[in-house]
Amino acid sequence: MSTTRICVERHVRADPTGTALLLSGPAALELWPGVRRVGELGGRVLVEADVAGPTELTPEATSALTAPPAVTAASVLARPPRRTATAFVSSFGWTGPDLPGTEGRLTLSYAPGDGVPSTRAELVLEAEGLEASRLDADVLTAMAVGFLANLAGAAESRRAA
Repeated sequence: MSTTRICVERHVRADPTGTALLLSGPAALELWPGVRRVGELGGRVLVEADVAGPTELTPEATSALTAPPAVTAASVLARPPRRTATAFVSSFGWTGPDLPGTEGRLTLSYAPGDGVPSTRAELVLEAEGLEASRLDADVLTAMAVGFLANLAGAAESRRAA
C-alpha cells in the first residue's frame, strides 16, 4: 500500500497560543468539514463524516470536489497540542470503513505580522491506502484546506472578541 502526503498551510491573524487552545477541547473535531461527533469509545472519538462532499467547505476548497456526498464512520484519536521551543504541535489519526488510515500533524508557529500576533498553520496528512478508499487526494486536500479555514475563522473571531 502506498502512502500519500498532503501538506497545506494558512496564515492566521491570531496568536498561536490562542489558536492552540481551540484544539484542546472536544469542539476541535467540528472544525473538520463534514464531521459530526457521535460518541466515544476506548479513548477514541467516533464520528460520522461526509467524505466526498462536505457542505462546510470554503469556496476555494469546494472546487476540488466532484463526487456527491457519502457518509461513513471513523474512529479518531486526537492528542492535545504540545508546546515545543518554537511552536505548538498537535497530532491525530483516523481510521474507518473505506477510509485510508491517516496520521496528521498540525504545527502552529509564530509568523511575522503587521502589528497583530499571527500564526503560520501547517497541516501535514499521511494517508495510507488512499487509492483503495472513498477519498482521493483532491477531496482530502479540500478537507484539509477547509479545516484550516475553519480554524482560522474561529481563532480570528475569538481574537477580535
